[in-house]
Amino acid sequence: MNDTFTAYDPATLPAPVVAYLDAHDEKRYADVAALFAPGATVLDDGKTYEGIEAIRAWSEKSSAEYTYTSTRIGQRTADGSQVTVRVRLDGNFPGGTVVLRYRFTLRAGLISDLAIEV
Repeated sequence: MNDTFTAYDPATLPAPVVAYLDAHDEKRYADVAALFAPGATVLDDGKTYEGIEAIRAWSEKSSAEYTYTSTRIGQRTADGSQVTVRVRLDGNFPGGTVVLRYRFTLRAGLISDLAIEV
């Protein structure tokens, strides 16, 4: 995968990626879960969540822990099935600001894997 990030441009990203980011920011948890394939996994903060129900519960819990704003600041893609979006979070969590990489793997129009890393 190309290691260079370009400016965030939703028009150039696969629809499920943009739909996930929008639904997550807007706290639409059922919409978040609907974007994942059965058996999908999410890796966040050292924990793995597998399956649509576990992913829905994770998205609700992770959004409720802290108050924050998110700003999408960069992206990179490889072959349309591997997409990474850089997101800056500013909020009331330890440190106050962090830039995360959301690494999406897409299969058949759905998210099959998502890894969120610093």
